[in-house]
Order: sequence, then C-alpha cells, then structure tokens
Amino acid sequence: MKRMMAAVLAATACASTLSVQAQNTESAPPSLTLDEALAAAGAVSPAVEASQSGVRAAEAQRSVAGLRPNPSLDTMTENVAGTGMYKGLRSSETTVGLSLPLELGGKRSARVGVANAQLDRATLDAVIAQADLRLRVTQAYNDAVAAQRRTANAREQVGIAAEVLRAARIRVAAGRASPLEEQRADVARLNAEGAAERAERSAQVALGNL
Repeated sequence: MKRMMAAVLAATACASTLSVQAQNTESAPPSLTLDEALAAAGAVSPAVEASQSGVRAAEAQRSVAGLRPNPSLDTMTENVAGTGMYKGLRSSETTVGLSLPLELGGKRSARVGVANAQLDRATLDAVIAQADLRLRVTQAYNDAVAAQRRTANAREQVGIAAEVLRAARIRVAAGRASPLEEQRADVARLNAEGAAERAERSAQVALGNL
C-alpha cells in the first residue's frame, strides 16, 4: 500500500494531500478525492493488473476454442525413381489433397464450454480484486481523513489553552488570581500541545498506510 500511495500522490501532483502542518490551527480539505485515489491506486495495483491480464488471456482462449480445426494440405509424389521410360522426374506424378478434420462427439462444444468456464472464473477474480482494492483504499483514505480532523481539533485546543493561559497571566499580574491558576493553565497548554503532536504523528501514520 505504501508504493500504491506514492503513485497516487505522484499522479495527482500532490506532495502531501492529507498531511497537517504543525503551525496551522485549521485543516485544509484534502485535494485528493476518494475517487481519484481509487483510480490512481487501480492503475498501479499488481493484483488488479494480474486479474485483468487473466481476463484478457481467457478471452483469447475462448476465441481460439470456438475455431474449427485448420485444414491441412497433403502432397504425394510417385514415379520419382522409376526405370526406363519412367526414369527421372519427368514422369513423376504429384497428388495434392486437402483434408479438413471433422470433430465428432461434441469436442468443439466441450472445448468452448471449458473456455467459457475459465473466462467466468477470470472475470470473477477480476471483480474480487477490484472490490478488495476499493475496500482497502477506502478504509485507508477514511482513516487518513479522520486523523486529519483529529489533528485539526487538537491544534484548536492548543489555541484555546494558549488563550486561557494568557488570560490567567493577566489576572495574576493584576492580582485577581493566584499564581496557581497560571500554573494550571500552563500545564493544560502543555498537555494540549502534547495531544496535538500525538495526533499529528497518528495522521502521518495513517497517511503512510495508504
């Protein structure tokens, strides 16, 4: 999946579509949509490509199975090594025949039936591969978007905690609150910053799982 997401990002010319900058308090919406991620992932998925190749091969086999046997050309030359008036090649006789094999016992229909079954199986495998890819990409994309939102909320809490600390410092400086209030506000700010950093790391991990 890491290689898959690298191709997705390259295809959409986005160096970091879901990452959140540490200094921003608001999260920009992802520039890569889910449909774009699915399309780009499908273009580089080995499993999907292999399943599609299997379908193409089965279709070719189905076409060949429906063909009738090729006719064959038979030649026979006589009187090549004769004697007397039949000596040499002037008196040789060449017989040309055209033969067409005749399939009996439903061989052709049986061959076509087997080819059809193989094509059906290859088509089913391709559908399963596409569905599996869609499930994995969708889940990873949703996880990354959710992590991005959590990071934005965490950064917002950092801003709120910073404002509370600023207000506490003003109150302490004015003698309207004890220094303990400022200390508590500072601890809350540090906790908020720690939570934001953890959220950002989680967002990076979620992005890396794509």
